[in-house]
Amino acid sequence: MITVLPDAGMAHLTRVNIAFSANGRWGTCLRADDEDLVLEHWTLSSEEAMCRTMSGIAVGRRTYPLPLDDGRILLLSSEGTSTSGRHTLILLQPAGERGILRQRLADIPGLGSYLVSSPNPGQLGFLVTLDDPENSTIWRLSASPPHIEMILRIPGFLSGAVWLDSDGSILATNEACDSRRSSGIVVDLPQRSWRRIWSVSDTSIDRIVLASPRSKLLVVTTNSAGEERLGWGILGDSTVRFPDTLHRTGYVRQALALDEPGERLLVHEITGAVSRLFVYRPADDRLIPLATPPGAMSAPASWTGDLIRLRFSAPHQPPTLATVRLETKRSETRPRWTVGDDQRGIRPPWAQAELIEVPGAVGSIEAITYGGPNWRSCQHLVVALHGGPLSSWRFDFDPLFQCLAEADIAVVAPNYRGSTGYGDEHLRAVVDNWGGPDLEDVLHLVRSLESERGPLQFPKPVVLGASYGAFLALLVASHEPNLWSACVALAPLLSGPSLYGCADTAVRSRIEQLGGLKRIDDAIGPRDVLWACASLSAPLLLIHGRRDETIPVEQSRLLRRRLSELGRTDGLDFEYLEVNSDHKEVAQAWPKDLRQKIVSFCLARTRLEAG
Repeated sequence: MITVLPDAGMAHLTRVNIAFSANGRWGTCLRADDEDLVLEHWTLSSEEAMCRTMSGIAVGRRTYPLPLDDGRILLLSSEGTSTSGRHTLILLQPAGERGILRQRLADIPGLGSYLVSSPNPGQLGFLVTLDDPENSTIWRLSASPPHIEMILRIPGFLSGAVWLDSDGSILATNEACDSRRSSGIVVDLPQRSWRRIWSVSDTSIDRIVLASPRSKLLVVTTNSAGEERLGWGILGDSTVRFPDTLHRTGYVRQALALDEPGERLLVHEITGAVSRLFVYRPADDRLIPLATPPGAMSAPASWTGDLIRLRFSAPHQPPTLATVRLETKRSETRPRWTVGDDQRGIRPPWAQAELIEVPGAVGSIEAITYGGPNWRSCQHLVVALHGGPLSSWRFDFDPLFQCLAEADIAVVAPNYRGSTGYGDEHLRAVVDNWGGPDLEDVLHLVRSLESERGPLQFPKPVVLGASYGAFLALLVASHEPNLWSACVALAPLLSGPSLYGCADTAVRSRIEQLGGLKRIDDAIGPRDVLWACASLSAPLLLIHGRRDETIPVEQSRLLRRRLSELGRTDGLDFEYLEVNSDHKEVAQAWPKDLRQKIVSFCLARTRLEAG
């Protein structure tokens, strides 16, 4: 049974940085109403999740709250860049009529940091700082002076944390020396020592993801066989099992949570554009599917008693906490879902979306559409291309798509070859082949749309892409310029080799792994935007963030210079907008004025095309 409660706020509500207390009775997150960010504190002591907005607490997008078992909140705020930064720790304590008491605990420099809750009520928690490219440090936090105490320094970058005991003494975490290698380690905090316990090879990414102090069950992953697999073992036993039951080739499966006894595992799978949930029982190697509403779910998750909490979103449902009550009748597990928050307002009429099949170059592909069953015949149409490669559109709430739909602009967002969630063959089609099968699928789709819409009946569509999708959008708009009324490119790369020359170490490693340096030699020509854009005739909106550390802004600056060299005029043939944002903010069109700019551009260009 599924119960959907009204959400609150504006149509472009989202929730990020969700966290749960160790005992599962509290949750925190940041709620964003466009650019306005507030801290939310969720009471999860019963099936009905109650939300409180903590007004007056200054937060930013790099603020990470952590609820404690007694209702207090640790607040970690980060400032700076990936090469230098400062992290501020604040303890918040609700104090009834006195409001909220704030206590500043520490200011620590570092490249990054994250908080770790403690299962021991006598401990405030721990902080892990990433000090430099070679070292991390674990700190103990206290509400009494000294507020922060260094426990030990460990070589490498640490990530994740699960407790192996209920006293908050033995911690399992993952240590990485570079983006291609990781191993699981155990840290003895009282002894200030550590040792490696999970490593398959010197070249694999091996991680500890969950653990149960009660059953001693340890859940791990490895990519030693070429594709990440889930496995499990018992702490102290050298045998680690990777059952076929837990693996599905070409589909991403993730361990989300263990129940309190440590006997059942909640598993998440992305199937096409939607999420699926399973309960796995190691004792009998049984994987039980749970009925789920169509939408997107993601970590983190909390499993307390028969209640599971996790993030849920759908095209018409902004991200919120969902509650799943597991009811067992006649040996059958039946989930009862409650999706929504505390009904603080009336839900705006968000646009509905549909999952359909559209034609690709070698067969049908799944796509998300806005505009109802007659979206193909809408006056204004946007073909949206996702980032990646090896990514996909999810059946999720998308503020930009909602803005387009509100302006009566239909959207088709295809998951062409190279998208995740459709099996190994579909996924790996673009490895060593950037701008190959994915480009073919997009071109085939838009040609079929032109045939269905008629060359004179409706304006030509706008192609819109972000990140790798912007690279594809620029290529298709250049290769088939007569099929488009306009092109929108958000934080584009110009080619794999071009990005490789200016990217950081992590991005370079990703380019190498996915074959972005390989060149394609066919009738289309080089997959290089600087070369292809000589044929670009559709008006272009080009937006990039000055603080983009994933795809440096120099990529768009190079394209702007090249267009000027070709005789194109800024403000007439193309519009260039450089904003004070990072990659994620631009690629997801987070700022409200950015979305409005995109919508206005699409409307203006399709109207001109129609005229």
